[in-house]
Amino acid sequence: MSLGEKIQILRKQKGMTQDQLADMLNVSRQAVSKWETNESQPDIERLGEIGTLFNVSTDFLIKDDHAYTPVTSSKVFRSDFLRASKISFLVSVIYSSATGIFLLLGFVWGLWHPGWIVFCIPPFIVRLLQHVMSKDMEDFQAFEGAIEREDC
Repeated sequence: MSLGEKIQILRKQKGMTQDQLADMLNVSRQAVSKWETNESQPDIERLGEIGTLFNVSTDFLIKDDHAYTPVTSSKVFRSDFLRASKISFLVSVIYSSATGIFLLLGFVWGLWHPGWIVFCIPPFIVRLLQHVMSKDMEDFQAFEGAIEREDC
């Protein structure tokens, strides 16, 4: 896959137009168009900015070898994602149990304590983190699918 194809896939993955990318890199839209059609290539400084913008290594951008992948390789990303999901599930179960005990002690035996309200807050925080992480995984899978479609 050529540098131009990679830039085009990354740009589309972010939902950006050529104009938007050009504005972010302080170049003309025509320059971006020429990069994507392989009529020209960005200079070294722009390659670094493109890598930073799309969170990929410059090796990934420059090398034609399909073995090079974005900075976050899929196996590492998936294992980290699964580990974080398991941990967040365990934390959610523990806090949900603690919240149940809090409510049981409060309603059945009338043992209310204002400090126990902290057991009600963490499950919401954990669920928010799970939601954010799932969005990251969806974005990554969409990018990975775009790369695979281009490889065929």
